Amino acid sequence: MRIARGVAALLIASVVLVMPAVPAQAAQGEAAKPQKAAQGEAAKPQKKISTVVSLTFDDGDVTHVAAARMLEKRKMRGTFYINTGTVGDKLKMTRAQIATIAKGGHEIGGHTLTHLRLSELLPSEQRTQICDDRRTLATWGYRATTLAYPFGSVDSDAKKVARQCGYDAARTVGGLKEWGCPTCQAAEPFRPADRYGIRTPSSVREDTSLHEIKQQVLNAEKSGGVLPLVFHRVCAGCGVYSVSPKVLDAFLGWLATRKSHGTVVKTMRDAVGAKYRPLPRQ
Repeated sequence: MRIARGVAALLIASVVLVMPAVPAQAAQGEAAKPQKAAQGEAAKPQKKISTVVSLTFDDGDVTHVAAARMLEKRKMRGTFYINTGTVGDKLKMTRAQIATIAKGGHEIGGHTLTHLRLSELLPSEQRTQICDDRRTLATWGYRATTLAYPFGSVDSDAKKVARQCGYDAARTVGGLKEWGCPTCQAAEPFRPADRYGIRTPSSVREDTSLHEIKQQVLNAEKSGGVLPLVFHRVCAGCGVYSVSPKVLDAFLGWLATRKSHGTVVKTMRDAVGAKYRPLPRQ
């Protein structure tokens, strides 16, 4: 009987000692998991945004419908500058196509009525081209906040008229660093010194290589800031001011990887913080 009682006591003691050990180990394991996860998150901090690339497309070309889809595939949005006086013409987008682009989250901006060189016009003619174009966009339901000067042609009168017509910012063409201007500034500051003369590299052309477009982004990343890029037609071998869909798609794929370097894509409106301003009275 004494032996039996002794064996029973040993069994009970074993259970008391062994049973708590299992949940204790499990608790230690559970506690270790969040700690490791926290350490992993701390090891991969989010890169601060230092460079904003703005993809802009001029003239309302019909090929921009496909270009918009290419951007959307990469979760990017661009700015499409429309000449309202040529909408629906041959090789130009229709109002329905523009509406489709707008519904996709892209910015619709002004580009004057009929794409004339503003520096060759009187201020009254500039006002017709800029204000009437913006007014037409408004009747179509678009709150245009940024303007692109046709041909990048601008003078002090055109800048003044752009402001009077209610635009909060305007983009020209040229002035930033590229193969033709190696000593130029690589990007605009986030608060451009001249909101009505925002600079860009030269327009992307048929003979512009993928390497050259990438290099413009890499140059901008060295200083940080806003880099607007100017595209026209998106088609293979269809004119001097064009880019092939293959080159554009390859560039967008590469550009998407630059987020880890602090580079993101925004519309011109968002890149420079352009606000909506009311139309002037006629």
